[in-house]
Amino acid sequence: MDLSYILNIASRIAAGDVPYAQFPLAQAPLTFLGQALLIKAFGPHYFVQIAYATILGGLATALTYLIARRLMARVVTESNALAAVLTIPLVPLGIYAILPHPFYDPDACLVVLAAVAAILAAIDRPTRARWLLAGALITIPVFIKQNIGGAFLVLAVGALVLDAAARPSSRAGLRWCLIGLGVALAAELLALQLVIGIDHYLAWAWTFAMAGRGVALERISAFADPAVIWPGVLILALTLATRALSLRLRAPVFIGVLLVALLAGASSPAGFLHVAALLAPILIAASVLGLVAAARDGVQFETLLPLVLAGTAAGALMSQGLKYSTFGIFPLLVLAIASLVRDLARFIERPSGIAPMTGLALALILTLSGTAYTVINVRLGFVDANAPGPVVRSEFPTLVGLSTPGPYVSDLDAILSWVDENVSADDSFVFLPGEDPVFFALGRRPRMPSVYFYDVANPYSPAETARFADEVGLRWVFVKDRLQLFEEPPLEQSLILALTDHATLVTRVGPYRVYRR
Repeated sequence: MDLSYILNIASRIAAGDVPYAQFPLAQAPLTFLGQALLIKAFGPHYFVQIAYATILGGLATALTYLIARRLMARVVTESNALAAVLTIPLVPLGIYAILPHPFYDPDACLVVLAAVAAILAAIDRPTRARWLLAGALITIPVFIKQNIGGAFLVLAVGALVLDAAARPSSRAGLRWCLIGLGVALAAELLALQLVIGIDHYLAWAWTFAMAGRGVALERISAFADPAVIWPGVLILALTLATRALSLRLRAPVFIGVLLVALLAGASSPAGFLHVAALLAPILIAASVLGLVAAARDGVQFETLLPLVLAGTAAGALMSQGLKYSTFGIFPLLVLAIASLVRDLARFIERPSGIAPMTGLALALILTLSGTAYTVINVRLGFVDANAPGPVVRSEFPTLVGLSTPGPYVSDLDAILSWVDENVSADDSFVFLPGEDPVFFALGRRPRMPSVYFYDVANPYSPAETARFADEVGLRWVFVKDRLQLFEEPPLEQSLILALTDHATLVTRVGPYRVYRR
């Protein structure tokens, strides 16, 4: 379902349609534009998207390792090895491990990581070019996913400003960073105005998008829910209590209590599989320790980084909350653990093993829980991702590499072959509700303004959709009766009635009803 949304829209952009100006789009443009460029360059071949997700997922993990190593360097012994261990959870929880096809949340997380890495590189070895690049990178995520990128832009700039206010030596770097940010943002807005029109962009990517999901405090309620944040509170309490213990008791008490508590919390199947539940408590604990470190040792960007990560994660949760919006941002959790380890090492200097052992314990829990979470497709519980039977691989030429259990891929292959043989390239058609990447697979250009008939993406009523169908001369309507999605879209039956009125049922191909208007 999500795959079809990205690739069908990217296909129409590759064919020359202009998003926002010529058809509605509730998301920022860069993921769609990137896929459109790949389609233009290589044609519609799903193997390209597989390679894309694989390469970007690997890059995100590598960047996470480099940033974690930098955060713990000179504070924790064997920081290189520890950073490598902390990134092991990203094998099952990397940006493209859970939803393994192009999507905007993972893409936004990757660029956030790139921006953080560039900022830290500019801090360590300041040059004009490094700071200009860092400033430019800060602006990009907001044009990939609005809520993630917007939160990151504001918080990253805010942290850099506070750093410069506290440390005069960093002010020159901040100036160049802001110049890079301003130039990049101006160029991005100019491109939007020239190609799309900023008014069209704001109307769809912000006004319509906010109307669909908007900002709701309940989506970030996890950051204030005692049942969720207790591990973070426990870590902070142990940090204070352990300092009062003798050296001999500190490590056994801290690690023992933490492990027992974490294992107890993960003892039930629901607790074990709710891997995202660690996000809020670890970010909170890391942020509190970062604030204490800033108050004690002075404000620096790296000490404020946990707050930047926490705010960025909270922005991500504005889409669908803790359970459904974290699938592409687990590298932020790994960086929060690295920050937590760094500051623990400063607060509890002896014995020196407490901080790294805490990181290892969290990484172990996260790896075990994350592996189960990904293998049994917990995040994909809204679709029939675990259908009985063997995994079926597509044999349609453009979809080679696409696979899933159940009948869905073979059904899709059959209807694609039927369309290829029976529907003229000049005939317009639509699939309801739009959960299949048919326009991508067939290399056809959609004629209807929407190709994805779900309420958060389609602004039109059934009557308006029928009017558009008449205007574009819609010829074929394909209705899918057996959806991979468990819950039928709210307007599905009304749309079917509106678009098949005065249409003839020509045939059935598997679960698809074929109507000719």
